[in-house]
Amino acid sequence: MSLTPHETASPAGDGGRPRLLIVDDAAVNLHTLIGMFRDDYAISAATSGLKAIELARRDPRPDLILLDIQMPDMDGYEVLAALKQDAATADIPVIFVTALAEAADAARGLLMGAADYVTKPINPELFRVRVRNQLELTRYRRMPAAFELVPQSGDMPPPTLLVVDDVPENIHELLVALRDEFRILVASDGIRALEIVQGSAPPDLVLLDVVMPGMDGYEVCRRIKATPDGQRIPVVFVTVVDDTRDKVRGFALGAADYVTKPFDIEEVRARVRAHLELARLRRFLEDLVAQRTALLRVSEEKYRILTHRDPLTGLPNRVLFAELLAHSIQMAQHAAMHFALLCLDLDKFAAINETLGHGLGDRVLVQAAQRLRGLLPERDALARVGGDEFYVILDRDQGERGVALAAQRMLDALAAPFALDGQTVYVSASIGVALYPEDGATADELLSRADATLHQAKAAGRGSLRFFSPEIMLRARERLSLEAEMRRALERGEFRVHYQPQLHLNERAVTGLEALVRWAHPERGLLGPGAFISMAEESGLIVPLGNWVLREVGRQMRAWTDEGAAPGYVAVNLCALQLGYGDLADSVRDVLETNRLAPGCLELEITESCLMADRGRAIDTLETLRGMGVRLSIDDFGTGYSSMSYLQHLRVHRLKIDMTFVRDLETNPGNASIVTAIIALGHSLDLEIVAEGVETPEQLAHLRRLGCDLVQGYLVGRPVPASRVLDLRFGPGHPLVGMLPA
Repeated sequence: MSLTPHETASPAGDGGRPRLLIVDDAAVNLHTLIGMFRDDYAISAATSGLKAIELARRDPRPDLILLDIQMPDMDGYEVLAALKQDAATADIPVIFVTALAEAADAARGLLMGAADYVTKPINPELFRVRVRNQLELTRYRRMPAAFELVPQSGDMPPPTLLVVDDVPENIHELLVALRDEFRILVASDGIRALEIVQGSAPPDLVLLDVVMPGMDGYEVCRRIKATPDGQRIPVVFVTVVDDTRDKVRGFALGAADYVTKPFDIEEVRARVRAHLELARLRRFLEDLVAQRTALLRVSEEKYRILTHRDPLTGLPNRVLFAELLAHSIQMAQHAAMHFALLCLDLDKFAAINETLGHGLGDRVLVQAAQRLRGLLPERDALARVGGDEFYVILDRDQGERGVALAAQRMLDALAAPFALDGQTVYVSASIGVALYPEDGATADELLSRADATLHQAKAAGRGSLRFFSPEIMLRARERLSLEAEMRRALERGEFRVHYQPQLHLNERAVTGLEALVRWAHPERGLLGPGAFISMAEESGLIVPLGNWVLREVGRQMRAWTDEGAAPGYVAVNLCALQLGYGDLADSVRDVLETNRLAPGCLELEITESCLMADRGRAIDTLETLRGMGVRLSIDDFGTGYSSMSYLQHLRVHRLKIDMTFVRDLETNPGNASIVTAIIALGHSLDLEIVAEGVETPEQLAHLRRLGCDLVQGYLVGRPVPASRVLDLRFGPGHPLVGMLPA
C-alpha cells in the first residue's frame, strides 16, 4: 500500500469502532502506525497538517489524533493550536508521536493541551495502552452521567499518591513537583507500600519503582492487584527499564502505565492526572452498576409480584387469572364441582376518560374494583384483565339462579353513583356468563363463550346480563363470516351509494342529498347499513369503506356536474375511526382536486359519539376541513354525551335532529320541547337545522311552524341509486312544495 500526500485510508465499514486520525509526513511511519492499529480501529490518515485539520473537522470526527511534530508545512504544535482553537475539534484528544526526546519539547506539547506523547522509536505495547487509555477517558467524558454525577476535583479533597522508591533523591524530586496538587504518601520498600494500600485510607494512585531490593516492583504490583481495594488503584511504574518484554510483563500484572527515568515532570503530571480521572470514572461507573444491580434485584422481586397483579387495583391480572381459572377447572374435575365464569365490562367507559380525564377514570376503576370485591366471598376470584374489563369465577353452590342474583348485585352496585371531587359520575356495566362444564370444558372454551356472551349483552343495551347459549356462538360465527364477506365485497366492488333528498323549507326546493351506503350482496340482495355498519366499525373496515364512499360521491358529483344537473351539495357520514386517522383531510382534498369540485359541494356529517375517542384530534381535523371550505354538520344531535358542550369547540354549519325526536313529535310533548330547544339553540348560533325521519304531512307542518330549515325522510323521498337522482326535481317543482304555506 502506498499513500500519496493528503490521501486517507479507511476500512470499508468501521462497525462502530473508535476512529483514529494518523498524521505523519513520512510514508514509512504512516505504514507502521496504520499496521499497528488497523485491526482494532477505523483509520484515516493525513500526510500534512492542513489535511489533518480538514479531516478532523469532517463528520464523523475522529475520536483520537496521533500527530507527528516535525512536518514541513505546519509542525505538530501549529496543528494542535489550530485544533484547540476550533470548538468543533477542541475536545478531540491528541497524542504526539515524535522523535524529539527533550523534556522541554514534551512539556511544550502537554502545556498546549496535548493529551499525551509517545517517543520514537515506538514501543508498540506501550503505545496501544496509551491509545486505549485516552479513548476510554474520552468515552467516559462524553457520558452525561460522568459530568452530572461524578464529584469533580473542586468538590473533594486532593487525590492521594503513594510514591514507592528506595532512592530518597527520586522521592524528593517527585514530592517537590507534585505536592502542590496532590497529597503525597511515601514508602521506601514494597512491604511498607503494601501496608499503606491495605490500610484504612488507601491511596488513589501508586507511583512504583521497578528496581528495589528485597521485593521488586513487579511483585509489589502483583500483590496490590490481589487485594480487593488494590484492584481499583492504578499503578504507574517509574523505571529506568526500557525493555519491551519487561513492560509487557508489567501490563500483564495490572500496571496502568510507565514513566521512564530521568523524570519529565510534565509527563508524570499528565500521566497521573489521566489515570486518576480514569480511576475515578471507572469507580463511579462500577458503583453505579452495583446500585442498579441492587435496584434491579428489588425490581425483579416486585416484578414477580407488579407481573401477576394489576398495578391500579391490586387485583389479579390476566396472567394470574389464567392460572386461577386453570386451577378452578382442575379442582372441579376432581370434585365434580360447577362454577360460573363472568365477563364484566363497564359501558362506554371511554366517555368518562375523555370528558373527566384519565386520572378520575382510574379512580372510577379502583372504586368499581372495591365494590365488586366487597360483594364476593374470598373463595371467588376477581381479576382486572383489561382497561375496564373484569373476570369473575363464581362457585355455583346455589345453582344458576344464585349466579344470576350475584351478577345482578354486581350490576346494581356499579350503577350506584360514584362521587369524585364533588362530581357525580354514573357508570353501568354489562355481564356475559359461561357455565362450567355445560358451556365449555377448557379455559379457552369458557373464555371465548363468556366473551361472546358479553358482546351480546352490550349489544342489548346498558346494564344487561346474558347467559351463554349456542345461538350466541352461532351469531359470533356469523359476525366472523360477515367480516370475511365484507372484505371480499370491498375487493369485488359490491357496495353502492344511494342518495336521499333534503328539502329546504325556506327555499321551497330540494337543495342537496345525503349519501347512504348499500351492499349489493350476491346472495342476500340489497342490504341496508343496519346489516353491516356495526361490524364494519368493530373490524376497522369502516375506514376503507368510508374512503370508498367519499371517492364514489366525488366521482358521481363530477358526472352530474358535467351533465349540468348537479345538486347543491352531497352530505357524507363520517365515523370515529375515520376522524382518528391523520390522513382524512388529505383524502377529502384529493377527492375534491381529482374531480375538480368546489369544497362547498361536499358536506361531512359526524355524530357526537365520533368525538369521544380522540376529541382533540377530531376537532383539529374538522377545523382543517372547515378551513378548506367543506361544510360540516352534526348528525343525530341530542342523543350523544354532553351534547351542548361540543358546540363551544366545533364550528359547524348544521345540526341534524335525530329521527327519534321527530317520530312522535305530534303526540309526545317532551320530544316537541326538545325539538323546539334544538331549533332555538341552532338558530342562536347561526346554524341551519335539518330534521330527519320526516314521514307525515303533520310532522312537516309542525317543523315548519317551529322554524326548522330543512327536512329529510320518506315523505320527501326515499334513498335512490345515482341513476334516479335526477327524478327528484331539485327546483321548486317538488310535490311537497305545494303543501308548504307561503
